[in-house]
Amino acid sequence: MNNSFHIGQLVRITRPSSGYADHRIYCIVCMVAQEKGRQIFRVKNTVGAERLVTSDEIEPAALTAVP
Repeated sequence: MNNSFHIGQLVRITRPSSGYADHRIYCIVCMVAQEKGRQIFRVKNTVGAERLVTSDEIEPAALTAVP
């Protein structure tokens, strides 16, 4: 299932390309690019760590999630 994401949305990384599932909450900072139908986002967590993820690697966080 391919969800539509937006800037400011809270997400969880569930299927990273590195194989390490990081279930912390991240916020989408910006959309970097779109290639072959996949969007690439820059996300940031509460301690300021940033990563690039594809739309296939993330899922929306629960409505009760706190950044």
